[in-house]
Amino acid sequence: MKIDKYVQDDYCILTLKGEFDTFYVPSLQEEVESLLENGVAHLALNLRLVKFINSTALGAIIRFHKLCKAANGELVIAHPSNFVRDIVTKVGIDQIVPVFDEQEAAVKHLIKNLNELELAGAVPVNQEKVLISFPDETRQRQTGGKPLIGSMGNVNGDRIQFLWSGQKRGVSQDQMRQLFFTGSDVHLKFQVKMFKKGYFELLGKVREVEAAGDDAVRVTAGFVAISDVDREALTQFAEDMEFLKRQLPN
Repeated sequence: MKIDKYVQDDYCILTLKGEFDTFYVPSLQEEVESLLENGVAHLALNLRLVKFINSTALGAIIRFHKLCKAANGELVIAHPSNFVRDIVTKVGIDQIVPVFDEQEAAVKHLIKNLNELELAGAVPVNQEKVLISFPDETRQRQTGGKPLIGSMGNVNGDRIQFLWSGQKRGVSQDQMRQLFFTGSDVHLKFQVKMFKKGYFELLGKVREVEAAGDDAVRVTAGFVAISDVDREALTQFAEDMEFLKRQLPN
């Protein structure tokens, strides 16, 4: 099976080609998890060119649909082949996962869902992911050379605050504090989707690290290297959000 990926702003179309069976589930899982980690939780599976699908693949679709829902997103099926449509209908998958005959209709559904979430205030900045990496070799080795993924708490033109849990990596809270020690530099990459389509990539310096529950820390990092344009954009965003909070009913 081949997977073609088309990412557009806040949603993604994954076009599958060939036989979607047990052997290829991990490939799709890798794509879905990668998208979710980067904040893209609205996905359309185009199954027009899928000639065969088995029970493991159907189970995976339901599982991925739930993962997207948990991330305030949605996974839908677009343009299923006759074989897929027949199986999905007989098993009742279409009662759980929305199915659209055409890709255009699926995309319109996802965009409508995104707009409703945004208008309802269900896509606050604290739903965004922050990719965290370290400039020094010591902490790079400690993290295996791969970026950490945090959850943004809030941001303005001066600093960012985010949560990071080391539970999955077996990192204790004391070790987390050592990783984000006060005065250390961190590379930060994040989006503020309601304000800018692209990414902010900034250097920060840790100002404070504190416990946030049993298995996470809350890190506050001030921006060290930030352009005037980015600083103004983030300042404006923070001011806009404060205004909206004051206007919305409690």
